[in-house]
Amino acid sequence: MSMRRVIILGGLLTVGLYAQKPTSGTVTAEVAITGLNSIQIHLVQGARIRYFLGDNLAIRGGFSFDAKRKVLRDYENPDGTGGVGERKETFSAFSLFPGIEYHFAGGEKLSTFAGAYLYLSTSNARTERSNFLDSTYASTFSQVVQGRSSFGQKGTTLGAGLYSGFDWYIAEKLYIGIEWGLLFTSQRKADVVIETSAGGVTTKNIEAGGRESGLSTSAIGSLRLGYQF
Repeated sequence: MSMRRVIILGGLLTVGLYAQKPTSGTVTAEVAITGLNSIQIHLVQGARIRYFLGDNLAIRGGFSFDAKRKVLRDYENPDGTGGVGERKETFSAFSLFPGIEYHFAGGEKLSTFAGAYLYLSTSNARTERSNFLDSTYASTFSQVVQGRSSFGQKGTTLGAGLYSGFDWYIAEKLYIGIEWGLLFTSQRKADVVIETSAGGVTTKNIEAGGRESGLSTSAIGSLRLGYQF
């Protein structure tokens, strides 16, 4: 082994030897890493951070926001002249994941923990068609669908979860970890209101929403990589 490799290896071992678990006032952020042949990085429950109130107690919060928009058009004539039909779809969703966790006593580099969190999510969707039916131009057709698009449906989701996991500090302020738990969710889908105008006649229909709930186990990322501020 070359002297350069010995120096690099010794440096890494020294950094890992003095890696410390978080203390009061520490803030951490993390991402999830998946894949073997092709490594991919994902967000953990949106963008998630933790703040340590003490050496053993932390609060955490995560949030995610998703907004999508799609517009399809078709000309009245094949050569691009005449009127233009359009279908516009929008969708947005916002979620919050507040929680609290307790870190058990252990070694200087291993931190095991357990906790609970809430899951709060709301979404909205809309589809508008103007001179557009299916995928072609239609001069006498227009429609507004409030509460649904091809991306999803308007609704709210409430949930609560229990979890446990560990963080292993591999270097100063740098850790890897695994997390798993149980999550109960209750989802309410809003009514979908459809107003259609065709051939000069306007109609309004309402499709009733519904509720569903479920209990599931989960592993949040095959590997979490986090950093202390």
